[in-house]
Amino acid sequence: MKHGVIADQRYFDALEQEHRAVTALEPEALERVVRRSVEIKAEVVAADEREAGRRAILNFGHTVAHAIEATSKFATVHGEAVAIGMAYEARLAEALGIAEAGTADRLQRLLQRYALPLELPRSATVDDLIAAMQLDKKAREGTVRFALPRAIGRMYADGTSWTVAAPQDVVRDVLGGGGGGGINK
Repeated sequence: MKHGVIADQRYFDALEQEHRAVTALEPEALERVVRRSVEIKAEVVAADEREAGRRAILNFGHTVAHAIEATSKFATVHGEAVAIGMAYEARLAEALGIAEAGTADRLQRLLQRYALPLELPRSATVDDLIAAMQLDKKAREGTVRFALPRAIGRMYADGTSWTVAAPQDVVRDVLGGGGGGGINK
């Protein structure tokens, strides 16, 4: 799902259409999904081998995910943390006016179809998550940076960076359930 959001709307569409086959572990569907995800990651890495730019888009969902992992002492598995992170970071993109309206809802629906979690662990406090995010490798001078979508299949870029500095009050609002109504409206 992450690869569809960051680079290929048609792939995301296919994940929506084929979710039953994928979740039923049908070999042909799994092969298509794995092949396309590997192709997308390889394309991004090959275009930015030294991690100087576009490769940052692979971090979509990971800023929140790493904070969840750290604050839960890794009780939340990585894939589930990334799913939660993508849901919240897509809401953040909309709250910042970066993403097209509906981007977060569409991603949330797909995550739900695949039975992935959308909510922060009960033990996660907004203060603890923000403190953990400030230690993230993308943070600069206390400002947390996120790789955020503009739409399904297209990521934010401003010509010099593929990440966005998000004001702490907006991050706090989104994590606390604001930012367009939070995850569960």
